[in-house]
Amino acid sequence: MKTSFTLSYLLLPLCIVGCSSLETPSVAKVEQAIQSILQTQVDEWNRGDVPAFMETYVKTDQLRFASGDTAQRGWQTTLLRYQTRYPTPDSMGRLAFEELEIKILSDEWAEVHGRYRLYRVGDYENATGLFTLLMQYTPIGWKILHDHTSAATN
Repeated sequence: MKTSFTLSYLLLPLCIVGCSSLETPSVAKVEQAIQSILQTQVDEWNRGDVPAFMETYVKTDQLRFASGDTAQRGWQTTLLRYQTRYPTPDSMGRLAFEELEIKILSDEWAEVHGRYRLYRVGDYENATGLFTLLMQYTPIGWKILHDHTSAATN
């Protein structure tokens, strides 16, 4: 009896550590998942599909998008902003992300910093700037809750 109690006492911490590591994905896996979402954004943007690009954001009124001297809330409002600002494939250009830094804040939150570049043709100049994303892990995966994007001045 004493042996089984001692064995149970020794195995309990191992079980707890093992079980908790099953629930929490590694930092590398979280970073990979977030990089995949960012690549989805690039792919959908470069296809000219703004609604698909917007699927990477939370679909709630809690979404906050800030750029320049304006900030707004809501998924639908942000979608309309993108569609109004980028009405044609030439205005959208080709998107690329660079200088990505992903910081995992917790199991539920991550912060992303980076640079975007829009390579455009026609009457539109190329554009670049910095962005910061606050991402939240939701029941359907990682989503952007806050996007602060600034354009570089020429």
